[in-house]
Amino acid sequence: MIQEVEKPHVLIVDDKAANRTAFQAVLEKDFTVIVAESGMEAIELCRNHEFAVIVLDVRMPGMDGFETAEALRKRETTRTTPIIIFTSAYDQHMDQINRAFFSGATDFLFSPVEPDLLKLKVRTYAQFYLRHEALRLQVQQLNDALAGLHAELARRGMAVTEIRKRLDKAEQSASEIKRQTS
Repeated sequence: MIQEVEKPHVLIVDDKAANRTAFQAVLEKDFTVIVAESGMEAIELCRNHEFAVIVLDVRMPGMDGFETAEALRKRETTRTTPIIIFTSAYDQHMDQINRAFFSGATDFLFSPVEPDLLKLKVRTYAQFYLRHEALRLQVQQLNDALAGLHAELARRGMAVTEIRKRLDKAEQSASEIKRQTS
C-alpha cells in the first residue's frame, strides 16, 4: 500500500473573505490550507496546529498583522515558522516593509498578490521549514540514541575506551547539528 505524503500546512490570515478564498484557491493543490479571520484566531490555531508557512495580512481590525507576527514570534512553536506579510500596494513604502521585518516577518508581498509569486514563496519557505524539521528530528533521534548508549554503559558498568570515544563523537555530531538548526 502506498502511503500518501501529507501536504505541508499553510495558514492564511485575513479579515476579508475574498482574499482568504483567493489565496486558498491558489495554494490548495500543493498545501493543506487553513484560514483565519483575525490575528487572535491565528494565534489560537497555532496552539493546536503546526504550520510550514503563515501568510498574514497587515490590515485587520483588532490585532493587526504586525502585532500578530510579534505575538507568534514569542511562542516557542512559531518562533521559526516562516511568516509572509502582505498589504495593499497603497501601503507600499519603506516604513511598512521595515515594520513587517521588525515584527518578525520572513518576507513581504504587496497586493494584489501575483498567484505564481505567492506559490513560489510559499513553496520555498515550506521547503526551508521541512528541512529544519527533518534536522530537528535527527537531533532528537541522536539524543535518544545517546541516552540509550549512556544507559547501556551505566547498566553494564563498562569503562570501555572505544564505547566512550563513539559516544563522545555522537555527542559532538548532535551538538553540531543542533547548533546549525538554532
